[in-house]
Amino acid sequence: MKNHLIITTIILFISTSFSFAQSVQEFKVKTLGPANLNYRKSPKRVLIGDFQVKYQTALNLEDEKKGGKMWRGGIKGDAKASLTLVLDGLEPDNLQTLTDQLYQQYISNLKAQGFEIVPIEELWNHKLYEKNREKRWELKAGAGPEQGDEFGMILTRPSTQKFVVAKNTVDPKMPGNMSVLTDYEENTERKLSMQKNDFIFNKVVIVVSAFEDGQSETSKSLNRAAGYAQVKAETNFKISEASTNKFDMGTMIVKSGVEVANVLEKQKFDASQGADVDKRGTDIGVLRVWKVEDQEDINLSVVECNPTKYINGSKIGAEAFLTNTAEAMIQKSK
Repeated sequence: MKNHLIITTIILFISTSFSFAQSVQEFKVKTLGPANLNYRKSPKRVLIGDFQVKYQTALNLEDEKKGGKMWRGGIKGDAKASLTLVLDGLEPDNLQTLTDQLYQQYISNLKAQGFEIVPIEELWNHKLYEKNREKRWELKAGAGPEQGDEFGMILTRPSTQKFVVAKNTVDPKMPGNMSVLTDYEENTERKLSMQKNDFIFNKVVIVVSAFEDGQSETSKSLNRAAGYAQVKAETNFKISEASTNKFDMGTMIVKSGVEVANVLEKQKFDASQGADVDKRGTDIGVLRVWKVEDQEDINLSVVECNPTKYINGSKIGAEAFLTNTAEAMIQKSK
């Protein structure tokens, strides 16, 4: 009896460990830039101008089919579908801690490959940043999670290091006068990368995504033609294809993202709404009146998240992205 209990415990332990095993799926790094891109003549000094990790915690999708007159007679109302997904269970402080860990591991790997990490002051004092510097730029370290540039996106930077960050400006054309980054950030970084400097300019942007649109624009158009609105989404945890690691004129990406297994349960969601139609109308005296109502389907779903699995999945996925994209640069420096 005693031996039986011991064997059962071991089997249960192995089964549990296996069922929760997380692994990074196979991926390939693609380099965007000039055909003859290499870093063989570049100094082995890397200046990290910015290091961002964005965590997607919500997604909102909407589709609308406008109503009006029907070509065979009658009218139809507007149809609208709205889908909002929210990730529940994360602690913001844990996201900041993870970002700090990723940065420290990243610079340790670069140093191990013989690269010097250049002080941020060399970028701050660069001539390209002199014009209206105090109005346009700020030296900024991470101070905890903050609202990103998209709905449901949390932005973090390492709290242990300052970076040169473009200041937000208010765009009166945006809803609610939302803060936006002006285009001088991208233009300045492009000019910097094209110049000969005493360092390799590096900018890292990692996007950890939890949800994705489950429907193509073609499918949405066909639905609208049929008279109804529909949106679909699904859980798909990965380091998004929007993630980039830029070294001067070369930008390293992973075309389909870095997928990590067993982080979020696979789930699909949808919202759909057909239009209210009145083909015949109602006779009122000598008049015929058509009456329809606008229709809307709203789906708000909360997706439960295991914080331990999420943090670990984010860590191994982001480390794989950083290691392999940096290696792409390193190979071109030999």
